[in-house]
Amino acid sequence: MSSELLRFRFTTKLLIGFFGIFAIQVSQFEAHAAFTSSTLLVHKPRGFRLLSFDRDLVVVPTIQRAHAQRRKKLPTIALRERDVSSQVYSDMDTHQFSVEGAAPEKSIEFSSTNGTNQKQDGEKSQEPEEELGFSILEQTMDNVEIVPDYRPTMNQHLSGKSGIADDPFFVKMFRGSANYIARHRATTMVLHIPAELINIHVNKKGLNEVGESNSADSKERFHSYEHLLDDVAVLWLLGIKIVIVIGCRGLLDEKLRGEGPPVVHKGIRVTDEMALRVLKEEAGYARFEVERQLAKALKRKGGGLTGGMGGNVVSGNFVTAQPVGVRDGIDFMYTGLLRRVEVGKINQAHANNDVVILTSLGVSPSGEIFSVKSESLAAGVASSLSANKIIYLLNDPGHIREQDSGNVIMSLRLSEAKRLLANFEVHVDNSTGEYVSSNKFEPSVKDFLEKIGFSTNALVNGVKRAHLVCPSDGSLLEELFTRDDGTGTMISRDLYDGIRRAIPEDVAGIMELIRPLIESGNLVERPQAIIEKEIHTFFVYTRDGLVLACGQLKRYEGGYAEIGCLAVEKSYRKSGKGDAMLTYLERIGLKSGAGTLFVLSTQTMQWFIERGFDPVTVNDLPMSRRENYDHNRKSKIYMKNISGIRDLDAEELMW
Repeated sequence: MSSELLRFRFTTKLLIGFFGIFAIQVSQFEAHAAFTSSTLLVHKPRGFRLLSFDRDLVVVPTIQRAHAQRRKKLPTIALRERDVSSQVYSDMDTHQFSVEGAAPEKSIEFSSTNGTNQKQDGEKSQEPEEELGFSILEQTMDNVEIVPDYRPTMNQHLSGKSGIADDPFFVKMFRGSANYIARHRATTMVLHIPAELINIHVNKKGLNEVGESNSADSKERFHSYEHLLDDVAVLWLLGIKIVIVIGCRGLLDEKLRGEGPPVVHKGIRVTDEMALRVLKEEAGYARFEVERQLAKALKRKGGGLTGGMGGNVVSGNFVTAQPVGVRDGIDFMYTGLLRRVEVGKINQAHANNDVVILTSLGVSPSGEIFSVKSESLAAGVASSLSANKIIYLLNDPGHIREQDSGNVIMSLRLSEAKRLLANFEVHVDNSTGEYVSSNKFEPSVKDFLEKIGFSTNALVNGVKRAHLVCPSDGSLLEELFTRDDGTGTMISRDLYDGIRRAIPEDVAGIMELIRPLIESGNLVERPQAIIEKEIHTFFVYTRDGLVLACGQLKRYEGGYAEIGCLAVEKSYRKSGKGDAMLTYLERIGLKSGAGTLFVLSTQTMQWFIERGFDPVTVNDLPMSRRENYDHNRKSKIYMKNISGIRDLDAEELMW
């Protein structure tokens, strides 16, 4: 697990404010201690006091007289630090309790009783002491100093370093995650969890008698489930509306292993009466197992929150189903399809800060129960809710890689995902749940392609983005809240649909679009002959044959490119087409080898600054562009460096 992930989980705990407590209750000649942190809660006859120590302590009854309670004879408690060599012990005859701790430095005592002076081993009798004048739970503050330096962190104490620059990972991680946290708040995400990650018994395969893993893979899978629902609770705590769809196919296959292979046609399993009965049992087991673990995680993460923030895990008839029927001469019996999603009920549950859980069982209006393919169910629910994301957790690790270069492809456009499926000769129909392919693939490859297919269907029906996330510890948080550390594959709806390279027939439309901006002084004048000559450097967004936005990308030496003539038709300026055109040109520039882009502007400087461009001088331009700079116009120059495609993926989340 990466250090950034550990720090991210730690940060969420800061949001919640956990406090540990030492509890010591004093009664006549006996003491009871429960040590859970470095904080001590002392129970005295007249109230509670809280004491914090950096060292472990010894609790020893003493016989000193308390001036405030001379009428009662109760034991006195002394708190002393023990040497590191001391062992944990309990001596009821002398009423001593100790724990391993740091080197002895001082002793703090308080008295709550009156009694005769007695000698302890190796100690002399002492006269009653006067009151200290302050609570024993407070520091005396008589041996402190103000140091004009940064306060070292715990890691710096251990390493002997000092200064805030020695441990920059937390600050860098938190700053990098802030935008994602803000953008994901109040959004809806549908999370599909396969049975292989839910089934405790499956996850414990490969563990020996004492629960230790016999293989690195089985140990990793066990801990990935162990932390998965904790991470889901973190998403809930950050204000994300969550729907969990539980896959039960793996549980069903395990139970029916001795009954022979199942009948599967075009990726859809035939569910007979016995399979339905077993599926009810396994779906109930999976649902209650997830509810149990997730409810515990929600309480642990946000149980102390007030203001109506506390949430529950809810399930019910949020979807209805219908039978598949008979296809290609095969009766699918109790296999069903998604018929309707109760969007209002799910939205109401989210308004109550609840997490919604669905299984692959759906009830028809007539009361019959059908088995719905969970991947198809997740895509259908996400589409009905217009969810921001649908997230499929993979059964096994997997990603896309270029064969020639070996480069990992971390993100796809919807059109690219469709071409990928076509190249592998795979067809997935979400309305029927069918998976059709003329090729035979390994189970992990088939699972990956099938989930890409259901993801593309969800995107076509309104979901913004889909993620295929590897089943490793922390992968869900890394995929959603980091830019470069994600372990999954993201598929985005085609935000650039309608943008293409300009052709000579577009010149008239470009001129009509930029003429008002030239007249207002926003754009430098461009004769039509120049646009015709440079038409291959222009890109346009069209709808019904009309040019609604345009932009120009001109390459220069040294990896530079200029974005110019960026214009959007007035009625489309608040629809994101300007951002889409800018990012499209940035992608084209990066793909052509230009990692540094610049723009010249006289009136729209702020718009470019908000999108990551920084002001520079004429001397920062490439030599050939510097020679053609119009010093009379005095345009402002702004430049932006793009390190990789992931930078642009992150930008798209912001618009």
